[in-house]
Amino acid sequence: MRNKNLGGMPPPKTRKEMEHNLALVFEDTLKKLESNDKSLKGSVLIFTAPHLKKVKSTPNFRLNLLTIDESIRLQANMLEWMK
Repeated sequence: MRNKNLGGMPPPKTRKEMEHNLALVFEDTLKKLESNDKSLKGSVLIFTAPHLKKVKSTPNFRLNLLTIDESIRLQANMLEWMK
């Protein structure tokens, strides 16, 4: 049985959209790390950074989609959806 999208976050339709969404996570993470909010920085270091460190690129500098875990994928889709 396939999951039906019942009005929630729509998944990216293309690789380009997925890469764009992931770029939003990287930008958001950098912005939070540069802020003066210690609790925000701590949260990013605990919940986001370890997952981002696992994301690798291929020899042609594309993202290796197999290295993107569920946590980062959901965060990436959520950031795009909230725009």
